[in-house]
This record gives sequence, C-alpha cells and structure tokens, in this order.
Amino acid sequence: MAAGKKQRYTQELAEQVAAALQTGRTLAAYHRDYCGMGLEYVGGRFFYGEVWDGQLRDWNTLENRDAFVLVFSNQSAFVTWLSVQSDATLNCREMALLFYWDNQTITRQRLEAFVADAPCNARPTWYQVILHSNEPVGAERVSNNPEG
Repeated sequence: MAAGKKQRYTQELAEQVAAALQTGRTLAAYHRDYCGMGLEYVGGRFFYGEVWDGQLRDWNTLENRDAFVLVFSNQSAFVTWLSVQSDATLNCREMALLFYWDNQTITRQRLEAFVADAPCNARPTWYQVILHSNEPVGAERVSNNPEG
C-alpha cells in the first residue's frame, strides 16, 4: 500500500467537508445497486455509511444484513473522526467480502473534489432536494468518473 494512502486527512479538510455537507450536498455516487460509501448531513447529524441506489441506507441488499453506518451527533465529533482517517482506514478492507474492498470508498481525492465542488460522485443540492421531497426525478447527470 502506498504511503500516501496511509496519510491522515487533516482537520482543515474535515472542517471543509463538514461545511460542504451542511449546505445540503451529499457525497455519494448515485446509480443502481451498491454505490460504495458516502457522507451526508441530515437533521443536525452527520452520517458515514453504505450507499445503495444513490442513498445512504440502513439496509443492505447484497448480504441481507444491516448496512454499515456511523452517526455523529455534532460537527465536532464528525470532524474529529474524519481528520484522523485516511484512504487506508476507509478502504473497507475490514469487510468480509472482497467486493467491498476499495470499491467506491471515501478517498482524499473524492473529499478534495467534493469541497471544491468538482465532479466526485457528489450529488448536487437540487438532486438532494428532490430525494427528500419525493418529487419525480428528472434526467440525472451522467458521471464519467470510473468510481461511480
């Protein structure tokens, strides 16, 4: 594993991610079936968890088990946690099935693109509003990103 993958994210990056999430954006691929891991801010809480069909879920459709999710009750707890993570700690290698290993995981590259509002499998605010209001979804942007 490259040394860069073990380099911890910084407090500054974690704070930028938290701020971006609080604007209503979600870091999650949105396509059918398993979409990797994502980050979301809803109802005053931060979530890190599995994404299925473009949404962070509390269920898993592959193994008939509860989906993995961490919930942080405030920004400080989320920033403290994220700032000490790295590409290596978030690569899902702890999962029993090899399918999950490095499959659409959270990476420094995705986080940096997310805070810069660049393409990184982040759902735009307009898409998030549609999801939460249960209105019909129009044409979605197609990503050229190989992660999603």
